[in-house]
Amino acid sequence: MNDWKQTQFGKEYDAFRQELDDYYAAYPTDVSALEQELDEKSRLQPQAGAMEKKTWIYELAAEKCRVKLFRHCPFYFEVDTGAPRNLAGSCFPPIPGLGSWLMRRDTSGLEQEFQNWIAPYVQEDALNSTMYVDCAHHAMGVGNVLRYGLRGLQRQAQARLQTETDVEKQTFLRCVIRAEDAVMRLCARFADEAERLRGTERDPVVQARLARIAISARRCPAEPAETFFEALNTMLLLKELGNGLESMGFAILGHVDRVLAPYYARDVQLGRLTVAQAQELVYWFCAMTDAKWDLSQALYGTNTAMSIGGCDENGTPVFNDITRWVLQCYLDCGLINPKVQARFAPDAPEEYYQLVAQLAASGRNVLSVFNDRTIIAAQMRMGKQEADARLYLNGGCQEVLLADTEVNSRATCYLSPCRYLEMMLEPDGTVFFDREHIVPYDVLAAPDFETFYHRVMRNLSMIVNAVAWHYNGFEKRWAAYNPCPFFSSTITGCIEKAQDVSQGGAIYNNSGFALVGLADFIDSLYAIKEAVYEQKRYTLAELTAMLRKNYEGCELDRLYLQNKIPKVGADTAQMNAFVRRVTQDIAESISWMPNGRGGRYEASIWSFYGYEWMKAHCGALPDGRLRGQSLSRGLNPSERTPAELSAILHTMDGVDYAQFPQSAVAYFCMPVSLADDNVQICAGLIRCFLACGGSAVDFDVLDSAAIADALEHPERHQQLVIRVCGYSARFVDLSREMQLEIAGRAQRAV
Repeated sequence: MNDWKQTQFGKEYDAFRQELDDYYAAYPTDVSALEQELDEKSRLQPQAGAMEKKTWIYELAAEKCRVKLFRHCPFYFEVDTGAPRNLAGSCFPPIPGLGSWLMRRDTSGLEQEFQNWIAPYVQEDALNSTMYVDCAHHAMGVGNVLRYGLRGLQRQAQARLQTETDVEKQTFLRCVIRAEDAVMRLCARFADEAERLRGTERDPVVQARLARIAISARRCPAEPAETFFEALNTMLLLKELGNGLESMGFAILGHVDRVLAPYYARDVQLGRLTVAQAQELVYWFCAMTDAKWDLSQALYGTNTAMSIGGCDENGTPVFNDITRWVLQCYLDCGLINPKVQARFAPDAPEEYYQLVAQLAASGRNVLSVFNDRTIIAAQMRMGKQEADARLYLNGGCQEVLLADTEVNSRATCYLSPCRYLEMMLEPDGTVFFDREHIVPYDVLAAPDFETFYHRVMRNLSMIVNAVAWHYNGFEKRWAAYNPCPFFSSTITGCIEKAQDVSQGGAIYNNSGFALVGLADFIDSLYAIKEAVYEQKRYTLAELTAMLRKNYEGCELDRLYLQNKIPKVGADTAQMNAFVRRVTQDIAESISWMPNGRGGRYEASIWSFYGYEWMKAHCGALPDGRLRGQSLSRGLNPSERTPAELSAILHTMDGVDYAQFPQSAVAYFCMPVSLADDNVQICAGLIRCFLACGGSAVDFDVLDSAAIADALEHPERHQQLVIRVCGYSARFVDLSREMQLEIAGRAQRAV
């Protein structure tokens, strides 16, 4: 935007942020009196089930929770449910707020059961998890609400109720009808508040803003959105209502340029909106997350993302003014959130390549790139319709979710194949096999590598199946402690099936596990193949003995294994073929297992911060890694393997990443001297990544000198933004441990 600081957005944004800081200083507010009302209602109606009790929350919020309009903001979105300012999701123990009342009253012992089961495995770094079902990475059915309005969805539920005979399903449909009533009443209160404030407001800009809210909030989202403003506000409002009322994390705003384009075109054509006004609204929309959050307290990010580019349901590329404005806003304003998830269709226009590359090269470090060809194919292999698959979203980090039709429980549990290999080599050193009643195949007795390899993969499958069995049991109990009839009403399939999202009501109801340390696992298998079975330099027992001692007294052997045996990223034909084999076999060990909601598990390769969280108790590995050293990230080579970006791309080439429906992520760490605003280098990397059949990639431009100085003088680097691991954060807001890890990463990128 030319001279964006002179727009109303530029003039008011700082005042808006201060307004939010002042307002949220009292958060989380005390809603104990409201919770006591719910407790009394529960006492008087002991026969009421979880679905009805959840509906009480909506109805009480509609009547008594404060709605807040901010003088310096064009949107309406804030409802005080007693939840904290920084809200990315809720699990046990539940977060404060009215939305979590039902979870706080749960007496099933679910949380204790989960902790009793998983705690020993977390302690030994076999698993990493705090959630037994995904409570943090969802997307409201924005498209359905924009298309039908809440009243239209309510009419669908009413019609469906007329033909339903099952009592439980009737209860669900009645709760949906009541939920829509409650939310429509709640939103009408924004209109009332706007009219009240307008009566005393003297600033003509704010008066006009309040007048628009008074009109829009009275009819939208109750009715289908008509204007660009209404569509934008509905995207924001649904996310905030979901966070506050459902005690779930709604991380994904939506596919903004695809969804908003028709409203923008119609408003401009009818003269309701100028191009400049539309762009300013997009800037406001993009800037909302950074303003709303206290970023100094967001150690693991805001979990908020939005998608741009890619294609629509017909396969037509999406690229328009809104795409341009989103990208330009990040360049102009230095935003950190939401995460920019840039999808690329096969025939994306050159201008889009250049704009995305410009953001990548800028060092803003807020960008992920996704390959439509690979990700859509991966969804279709899981039985999803092509038109639905084309409407995929990504978030909170790079996880895949189909807009309006899918509820996918992922980013809940991280698996460590390296730790499992160690457990196979030292089966007496873990409690896992005994507790899960697994008799592992004896890898130590394998006479040749093929036998060894097949036994490892069979053991891996048994481990993953055991974990899935427990998660399925926990997932089946979701409906008993936190059903979500309002969320469900927006997702295609739930009204038709008369089932809540927690019961598998969506069209697609899949789950996923994430892999940590994949390259280290592949390198270790390859080291055993070469050093034990082919070169016969060691017996497997001798190698295992060295690992047990953490290579103490065997440093030359460790250096040999680390430096003389090819690694992921070495870009040799033999190693690349081995990478393809292992990734395929791992994908097959995870995908297609049934979950607890009638769906299937989907494989993924990304690790969030698991490569650091799960390192301490992972012992020495056959690739030369010492106990406690970092594990590899996503598709990347080991942190101890020097590898240029070209080698990473060559290693990726030929691997079928459509085997990983939840995405397989590469991390392109570049020294600032290489990027240095070199748009063409970044555009070329994007093209190569797509041509290699990649799935997802994060860009992280690292200034090692600035990072080193920020360690000593943080006050000089308040705006230094780092791509941590699927999310972005100010370097100075990270923990010291994370800062040191990133400083080491920056040195390796030089």
